[in-house]
Amino acid sequence: MNYGQCISRKVKNYRVEIDASARADMKDLATYLATNMSFEGAWRYKEAMLSEIQSLSLFADLYPPSRYADIRRYHPRARRMVSHNKRWVYIFHLEDDVVVLDRIRPSKMVTK
Repeated sequence: MNYGQCISRKVKNYRVEIDASARADMKDLATYLATNMSFEGAWRYKEAMLSEIQSLSLFADLYPPSRYADIRRYHPRARRMVSHNKRWVYIFHLEDDVVVLDRIRPSKMVTK
């Protein structure tokens, strides 16, 4: 087996859609950031989060369906990705070739 065979995996590209609830979460988060950070800091934070969300287009299938009831209440086959700073959890599910971002929740709210 050569190196290329060891690291290759079939990459599936997904289209990322953001549900209305997740859009509302993003709006609330933007308001929070604007009141607690400089404009530039809030902008960078928001851009990092959007980049993480967009990364689901390539990596969504690496996250298994969650066993946490706090996650599954948003969708029976919900999955979760923790943000780069571990403060937020992106809750999403897959529908064929689409990643649907259901919610963005504070990670401290996901306990069981």
